[in-house]
Amino acid sequence: MKPYLKIAAALAALAALVIGGISFFSHRTEKAEEIGDIVTINGHLEAEHFFQAKELLTRSTAAKKTVVITNSTGGNWETNLGIATLIHDHGWDVEVVDLCASSCAIFIFPAGKKKYLHPQAMLAFHGGPHQENLKEQIAAMKQSTETNGAPVEAHPERIDKEGRVSLDPERAPLRKQIRDFLGIVDATTDEEIAARMTEASDRFYEHLGINILLPHFGQIGQYESIYKSYKHHGFMYRLDSLERLGVRDIEVKGGGEWRPERNPVYQDVYEVEYR
Repeated sequence: MKPYLKIAAALAALAALVIGGISFFSHRTEKAEEIGDIVTINGHLEAEHFFQAKELLTRSTAAKKTVVITNSTGGNWETNLGIATLIHDHGWDVEVVDLCASSCAIFIFPAGKKKYLHPQAMLAFHGGPHQENLKEQIAAMKQSTETNGAPVEAHPERIDKEGRVSLDPERAPLRKQIRDFLGIVDATTDEEIAARMTEASDRFYEHLGINILLPHFGQIGQYESIYKSYKHHGFMYRLDSLERLGVRDIEVKGGGEWRPERNPVYQDVYEVEYR
């Protein structure tokens, strides 16, 4: 089971330009023993990127350490929660240059000790662990596998417009290792894995003081009809709503105003207010 929380359809041109990955840069410092202070994340993250990130995020001895998100459409659930846990545990800041969407927005950005947004950066959400139809998606995926011998996407027209469940047998062993890192060692069925991953996500949010509504508030209540029109590729919050949801210590890079409406992705999302 692999929930995808992404926005890639609205970003087809971008997706053609970037390759998901992580890189490590060491800036000169006065202390020769300091190792590396910037990790960059670009593109869609898969399980193998967690192990790359683990090496980079745990070995830096720099006084100030920053994870820079250039353009990320998220990636699988385990990878992003695992990387977010490493960021929080090792005290890294997070800086978004252009786009942090889906599981990048719900896990990696909130994990930062200090959070920086460039003036035209975009944080885009479209579902998460408590999205209403994730269990339905898991059941449909299992049924299609039993019937067709391979998983078939349920409601493919909704891809990139909500959190999605997909199977990736090739990466199953790597994802299992990430779940082990997260303390999930006794889940075997897809339903059990989803339930335990949800528990792990909730514990992470509780530890950070974040409301579990953050990933899916724009899909319920007054926003449900907008979400279920499937005309948008997600939603966004302004800074005051993010703070009320528990995502605090956010600064706009350069000290000016945050103007996400100037980001090209803005035309494909709707604004959500949390009071």
